[in-house]
Amino acid sequence: MSFRFTLHQGTADGPRLGTLDTPHGAVSTPTFMPVATRGMMRGPWPDRLGPMEVEMMLANSFHLFARPGVETIQAVGGLHAYMAWDGPILTDSGGFQAFSLASISKLDDRGWRIAHPVHGGMVDWTPEVAFSVQAALGPDIAMVLDECPADPRHRQQVATAVERTLVWAKQQRGLHQQRGGIDSGQALFGIVQGGVFADLRQQCAESLCALEFDGYAIGGVSVGEGHEAMMDGVRHSTKFLPRQQLRYLMGVGTPLDLVESVARGIDMFDCVYPTRSGRFGTFLSDEGHHHLHNARFQNDARPLVPGCSCDTCQSGMPRAALRAGLKSRELLPPSMIAHHNLHYLVQLMKRIREAIAEDRFPQLRQQIASVYLKPKQA
Repeated sequence: MSFRFTLHQGTADGPRLGTLDTPHGAVSTPTFMPVATRGMMRGPWPDRLGPMEVEMMLANSFHLFARPGVETIQAVGGLHAYMAWDGPILTDSGGFQAFSLASISKLDDRGWRIAHPVHGGMVDWTPEVAFSVQAALGPDIAMVLDECPADPRHRQQVATAVERTLVWAKQQRGLHQQRGGIDSGQALFGIVQGGVFADLRQQCAESLCALEFDGYAIGGVSVGEGHEAMMDGVRHSTKFLPRQQLRYLMGVGTPLDLVESVARGIDMFDCVYPTRSGRFGTFLSDEGHHHLHNARFQNDARPLVPGCSCDTCQSGMPRAALRAGLKSRELLPPSMIAHHNLHYLVQLMKRIREAIAEDRFPQLRQQIASVYLKPKQA
């Protein structure tokens, strides 16, 4: 099966329904991709993702390059075999990881020079290296290496990041064409930068579209600018992207951010939020998020969310036991709560798709906003 995105319903900057066809299967959009940074989930087992209705996964090329290394992944049959996952996979290029490791990395026009997180020494993580590593790993979608500015509100920083991102994007687009483009079996997505500035977002989006990528991502959001500014960054990007091509918002995953971004024309998401928050004892529900460390759960005999169909809730494990296990630093509770949270978000995306199809999306959007815009619950 070749790579193809079909838009069934929706506009350039409103809620949309689509189908993404890849060499490893079809994905219904809008969709949420669980993050297996190093090829493994921190919580749910691979064989539970299908029953949970996960359709696509994300892994990070820089961290896989660092450990176990491209050679090891190729030796076991490629990234799909390594992850024990036969569905579609997207790999990030490492641009955000370079940004997050800024204290041990250096940036210039050639790319990033990053301290190796496993073996020490320095790694030249350039557009060419990021492209070749992803080509060797074999995901269905690879991302271009970009520059994520440290402060999305600092205009000169953002303008410089846009300039570099576009130069690097052109280089990687050329490598993609030399490899056969989409016929190579792998799609390549450009990444829109521009911080909170509408004109820079427009400039970056239009320049990337001129290069004719296979899809487009929106980067440089959710890096401390606040919810409203983040939504402005999304809005300033989607209206300049092709209506018939897929849009992916990188690193965003709270219920409120998901529903509000869908309202602005986003088709695909990823985030560590559901599993990371679960490992720290926070669980998600239609009533908001709750922190199991709170004393009110000490003798609570209910499952995390009564009536939830996830494995954690169906197991009958009471909130009190999960809380006690967290306090004792047992390994099972963080995994079970992470599993529940991922199930909740995947099912929320399914509910969003159904609501769009049935013209009920505004009501669902309001329902989520009424809960998750409130002050955090104890």
